[in-house]
Amino acid sequence: MAGRRRRYARRMSEPGLDLDAVHATALDLARGAGELARRFAAEGYGSVGDIDRRMVHHLVARYREHGILSRESGRHGPDDARVQWLIDPLNGTDNYRIGLDLYGVTVAVLLDDRPLVAIVHDSASGRSTSAIAERGAWQEGRRLSIAAPRPATDLTVAWIEGGEVAVDDPTRQAALHMLERSTHRVLRTGAPARDWALLAEGGIEAVVIYRGEPWDLTPGRLIAREAGAAEVHHREFTIVGEPSAVEELATAL
Repeated sequence: MAGRRRRYARRMSEPGLDLDAVHATALDLARGAGELARRFAAEGYGSVGDIDRRMVHHLVARYREHGILSRESGRHGPDDARVQWLIDPLNGTDNYRIGLDLYGVTVAVLLDDRPLVAIVHDSASGRSTSAIAERGAWQEGRRLSIAAPRPATDLTVAWIEGGEVAVDDPTRQAALHMLERSTHRVLRTGAPARDWALLAEGGIEAVVIYRGEPWDLTPGRLIAREAGAAEVHHREFTIVGEPSAVEELATAL
């Protein structure tokens, strides 16, 4: 095991990527973006564009050889970069706009399309959940683990869908109907950053994603996996969570 981890560490360091430093940068970015969002909400000025520009400017200045894909402003840096940053400075925009304190920040860092570092930050509480590949999932110094197995009728499941999914999409409607009939509760928070943290904390048993977007999917999947979650892909669905819950939900879908 130790030898395998050393080989993995060498492989990950090929482009000079210091995962601890990248993780620290990602945490600082997420926390800073969350603080700005709270300040803007309280003082009534500023926008998500302002937050995004600060995040992108910091990354471009620090990692000129890295690529960036922002939910707000698109691509920055070299397109062919081996290291890519995915950032969403205000995850849960609709909640933020109506004054609902359920929004956050998501960050993922990928090497050759493989996620190595992930952050989901709860901006309202200031709490960050993060992971480095093969090092576990953590929240403010506490190692996280997914929930214990439960019967299907006791499951709490979070639902995440892509921004282009129509309300009357028949697949969406059928899946939600099935989940609402067969589980204890379906959460539709509109803030995937919080959903993934809940899964890693053990507060919910699974997350079901329909036609998800990379900012909503990539950071959370790495954190969930590092907390012990299983993952299944079925057509346009991704199901992540406690292994027996994932198996039951995949069968039902």
